[in-house]
Amino acid sequence: MIRRSFALSAMAIFAGACHPGLGHSPWPAPAPMAAIRAHVRTLNADYRRTRSNVLVREIDAPTRANLDYAAYHANFMIADPAPEVGVAVGGAANTSAPFKSLLSRASLTGDVRGAPLTDAEQGAPFAFAPLVEYLAAHKIPGADLLEDVGVAVRSEDWGLAGGSQIVRQFASEVYIHHAATPELWVKVEFQPWFKALGDLPDQDGDGFPEIYGRVAPDHVTPAVIAATEAGYSQKTFSPAEIKTWANQLSGYWYPSYNTDLVVPGSIWPHDETEPDIKAELHGRTFASPAIVMRGKPQGKPTYNVFVIAGGASSGPTLVHSAALAMPRTRPSPRPADVMDRLRAELNTSGDGSWEKWAAAVAPFNAMVRAVLRATPATIKGIVGLDGFLFYRNSLEYAVGGDLEIQPPGKNPLPIIVQFKKELESRGVDFLFVPVPTKVEVLPDKIDRRGKAFGGQVVNPYERKLLLDLGAAGVETIDLLPAFLEARKQDATAAEPLFQHQDTHWTDRGLRLAADLIGARIKQYPWYANLAARGQQLHVQTTTFTRHGDLQSRLPDAEKHKYKPETLYAHQVLRSDGSPYEDDPDSPIVVLGDSFTGVYELTDSEHAGVSAHLALDIGASVDLVMSYGGGPNVRQKLMRRGVEALATKKLVVWIMTARDLYNYWEEWEPLKLK
Repeated sequence: MIRRSFALSAMAIFAGACHPGLGHSPWPAPAPMAAIRAHVRTLNADYRRTRSNVLVREIDAPTRANLDYAAYHANFMIADPAPEVGVAVGGAANTSAPFKSLLSRASLTGDVRGAPLTDAEQGAPFAFAPLVEYLAAHKIPGADLLEDVGVAVRSEDWGLAGGSQIVRQFASEVYIHHAATPELWVKVEFQPWFKALGDLPDQDGDGFPEIYGRVAPDHVTPAVIAATEAGYSQKTFSPAEIKTWANQLSGYWYPSYNTDLVVPGSIWPHDETEPDIKAELHGRTFASPAIVMRGKPQGKPTYNVFVIAGGASSGPTLVHSAALAMPRTRPSPRPADVMDRLRAELNTSGDGSWEKWAAAVAPFNAMVRAVLRATPATIKGIVGLDGFLFYRNSLEYAVGGDLEIQPPGKNPLPIIVQFKKELESRGVDFLFVPVPTKVEVLPDKIDRRGKAFGGQVVNPYERKLLLDLGAAGVETIDLLPAFLEARKQDATAAEPLFQHQDTHWTDRGLRLAADLIGARIKQYPWYANLAARGQQLHVQTTTFTRHGDLQSRLPDAEKHKYKPETLYAHQVLRSDGSPYEDDPDSPIVVLGDSFTGVYELTDSEHAGVSAHLALDIGASVDLVMSYGGGPNVRQKLMRRGVEALATKKLVVWIMTARDLYNYWEEWEPLKLK
């Protein structure tokens, strides 16, 4: 009787096509009931979704379903921001056909007990967004239909001002109900600021009102039910698989929330954790967390911490070798070669003047700025041509102007030079490797007008920075000319240099970079000693399928147009067939951002730029990586202590060029230990 009364109440109110903003919502306020999932618990008891800055969860059985739920359920960090001031959020709401009828209108209820779910089914919700991504990546029939449900929920505007670009609600979780014909039920959560439907029910009391609805039968497939209950729910992850999951999550969240993985340690919080975070936890500590993820979504540090019952660790699997004793040598930078080429470019394209060169590419700047203006500033994914997506920050970098006249803390030049001098004082060579952005290499894929700029250098001020770095003694590996030349072979290549739906390079792009870096390493006078201790490595080709990190950052109306992309990888293996692992005792450090993490720590694994550099030079390297933290990843290396640099011969700093402009944090001076 309770379930029937809730359904009838919803039907009666929805019978009217329109009504003004209400004091009472279409759904009666239910009795409070905590949201639960078996095997997942929140450990910081005073956690509040609307005001906390740290979330600590324990997982009994680390299946992907449990890990995803722990990460996504009621997570304070991943909330959509409120609309800008001046955007109407109230007014007359049209409730005649909510969610494009992909959730049955008659089924909508504010009480989870108003759905025909058993107690066991109520205790087994799945996080909606990562489940859909899993199903799509595994090409499960019906994954696209469930994705359509999510889009219909997020884009429901109730006929209000501002349209569907304002996210008023979203599909947060999904339940399986085993009826004669299995059903899916979706939990729809409303933004706390959304009041046009009156005081909506908040049964779980987390500050985000919610309702539940049954997915239209024609959008539920047996394959989706089976895949969700099988591989997604049943397979227990190993520590290595937990590490991969954590890296993928941090990399996926980074463009929106500036996330990075922190070394967990035996106790967390540790000494380097911010005082505000420690205060919020009231002195409580957690032993042996598997994952510690730091974010900065609104400029303030936040943490997601995951404890695996039984102490499973997600720490990196490192192969230690006896440190190779190599005689101390004097660093031997050779910036002149790159500087000569840059001066020749300046003379050819700018008649010796940066201003003239900038004027020559003004049409490119105008095109990119027009593309940026055509998409709201809050949308990070930009639709290009031929299936290519672009990252807003990369476009802004390409037209950002002189990188050296940015405000203090944003100018990369003095920080890079300082780092070079510190390494040089300790006998360590240094290479700086900025990775070109997709739009610099593929200007014709952002807009049809971009065809006129194919093969050209479209951002002269990146060239100016490299020239000025050279003048300060910093040697760079200039990837751009090689990428522009390789681009000419795109028609016959297996894949482009950059992923269609992602900010990152492909296997082809990263292997090209590794070849160029490896060629330079082989010219150092100390390389012969390293080569004499060489190891045998080989590759095997594999593929993987995934949505890139830009598809989810598109406007909702665009997301369904992009299916998961299948990509190649060349995994690097040792002579015994075991996968290559980076070696912290190597004399060569690869210091980098997510461009060094993709393929190596995520997706295919053991196939990233560090693995292919090791393949090229015949020696392992030491990877020190920070998602989205390219400018300040130096601090991770320096935390080892300056004495640890004594065993190193070379630091190769690889980072995306887009972070040379208006980086979201300041470039920090070195913190020496």
